[in-house]
Amino acid sequence: MDEHAEYISIAEAAMLLGIHRNTVRNRVKAGRYKAHKLLTPQGETYAIERESLGVPLATPTNAPAQPLSRPVRHNPDNPSQPTALVSLEQQAQADAIVQRLLAPFIAELGTVREELGQAKAERDDLRRRVEHAEAERDRLTAAQAAPAAPGALEEASGTGSSGESAAGFWARVRRVFGGE
Repeated sequence: MDEHAEYISIAEAAMLLGIHRNTVRNRVKAGRYKAHKLLTPQGETYAIERESLGVPLATPTNAPAQPLSRPVRHNPDNPSQPTALVSLEQQAQADAIVQRLLAPFIAELGTVREELGQAKAERDDLRRRVEHAEAERDRLTAAQAAPAAPGALEEASGTGSSGESAAGFWARVRRVFGGE
């Protein structure tokens, strides 16, 4: 190790370079930065030579901070905006314009929410009807599997007191739920 070289940690190098710590680790392993492996109580880490990063050293100065040479803009992403701050009246006008532009979308959002609520109610109703149909199917299956009384034999064969067969019942269920 060079005794005069300045060494920094992976986290410090990542902060200086503006990249993730894992990227620094990968670059060290690839040999792009000069580093030495150290054993610490937390495990192995690297001491990276600052010069190998290609980042200039910060030179401390005793001079006071210089004032800004240009005025600060309200929106630096839009250079066409004037440099003056927005007045309260201008802000109110801008808010009114935004409200007018958003009004149709907000109304449509309300309509869509109502439609969604209706669709959810229909879905819940269909689920209840399916659960009821499945329960009826299970009851008929159980009745067919274990006829206990002479009257139950008729029900197990698929004909009830009304003369309707189990196949007829399921055909009706399919019609209700749009199967046929």
